[in-house]
Amino acid sequence: MSPWAKCFALCAAFLAGCATAASAAPVTIERIVAKVDQEIITLSELQDLVKEEVSNLARVYKGEEFERRRREMELRGLDALVENKLILRRAKSMGVTVGESELEQAVSSVTDRNRLTTQDFRKYLASQGMTLETYREKVRERLLVRKVESLDVALRVTVSDDEIAAYYKANPDLYREGEERRVQQIFFPTKEGMPEPEVEAQRQKAAAAHKEVGGGADFGETAKKVSQDPAAAQGGNLGFIKKGEVFPEFEAIIFSLKEGEVSQPMKTRAGFHIVKLLEIKRGKAISLESVSSKIRDQLAEEKRAKRRREWISELKRASFLEVHFDPQVQAVSAGATVDPLFRDVREQVTFKLVGVRLARSNEMVGKDRLFWAYGANQKDPRWKSEKVKTDDKLFVGPDEIGVLEKSQREFVNPDPSASLFFFEHNYLLPNAYLGRVHFADVIKEFSLKPNVKKLSLETDSKRVRLEFEVKVEKTRSIVADPREIGQ
Repeated sequence: MSPWAKCFALCAAFLAGCATAASAAPVTIERIVAKVDQEIITLSELQDLVKEEVSNLARVYKGEEFERRRREMELRGLDALVENKLILRRAKSMGVTVGESELEQAVSSVTDRNRLTTQDFRKYLASQGMTLETYREKVRERLLVRKVESLDVALRVTVSDDEIAAYYKANPDLYREGEERRVQQIFFPTKEGMPEPEVEAQRQKAAAAHKEVGGGADFGETAKKVSQDPAAAQGGNLGFIKKGEVFPEFEAIIFSLKEGEVSQPMKTRAGFHIVKLLEIKRGKAISLESVSSKIRDQLAEEKRAKRRREWISELKRASFLEVHFDPQVQAVSAGATVDPLFRDVREQVTFKLVGVRLARSNEMVGKDRLFWAYGANQKDPRWKSEKVKTDDKLFVGPDEIGVLEKSQREFVNPDPSASLFFFEHNYLLPNAYLGRVHFADVIKEFSLKPNVKKLSLETDSKRVRLEFEVKVEKTRSIVADPREIGQ
């Protein structure tokens, strides 16, 4: 039994005894649901984040459907917490901060907008289980996240005039004034709060009607027979519709079809629609000049969303993520007093840099000092190491490397797209670039020799040889499996 397990077992036994004496209530130990490098995310953090949304779900859904939606909500919440940790770590590495005056202005805008005194605001926060100080830190985090996203995402997105013109040309139907479309529909309504079995029944009716039409049945006759729309008696004919005359989800269906085309069953706030486009009356084309600003905003938003997804993926690849959360976990047995919390989640491989050897030197002043940078780009790396001194044989050993920060010498499950870029430091001349080692090559070398304890690789320039010690271990969270308790 591990020391952590014994520690939590003793805590659990003590807490369980107290609970039995007081009310025989089940005991739940705080759970670590994820790790982001050395930082943790706890179950209580996750529950606090989704508490209001889960309460809203409970008012609408019951039983298995509620559990399914709750699990989805918790998984989305956990992903949001992980992203937040990653972005805050990025802020720290970039040196981005939020000043006191900036923070005070953000907090004051909230109190001023709601016409609250500081005392009233403290009372409100206390009713929500929060202090003003805690709230300020949350605001600081939000401002940091916004700043970093602006620097790494928004400011890196541009939309050219050529892109705007190309989009306008490729989508002429989107930019017509007064265009009208005559449509028929077969409709099966739903409403907010409708039990899921009833929603599913309407979904199945729509699927059956679509299959009937797809099999050759007349659309109008089918609408008269099964549609639950007031226009069913007219074969579902809704007449001509312009943009802005119906709600956006329904409009999107109508204006995505070609003449004679029948849509798939589509769900909107109103229910399930099957739409047939009968006729298009072309309107007047709107000039590119009058819509270019709108197109620019749309394309920029699409690019920002894409860039953000890629950015978050980059941050995840550059970090060690460990997830211990299974929203479907059930108690080990009906009488269990502690949640089952603990399982091995992944293999962790650490490449520890223990030696750097130069093949030759430039024979310049300062030739005996080296440093390296980590990242995907030589000119804009994520970090640079401190300088280390070589010996007479142009070698840097584990003692010299060992004084560096751990992150500069130990690489845990490294990002395959990242590299180590090596430089020779000169006091009087620009630093000389010595080449790089790509972590994809390090990982490939290890995969070919999975039982090896040491790896040796050269930079692409053949000027530097690196020595890594390799350590492979299973990672575990630090909360006991209840089945170990009492052993």
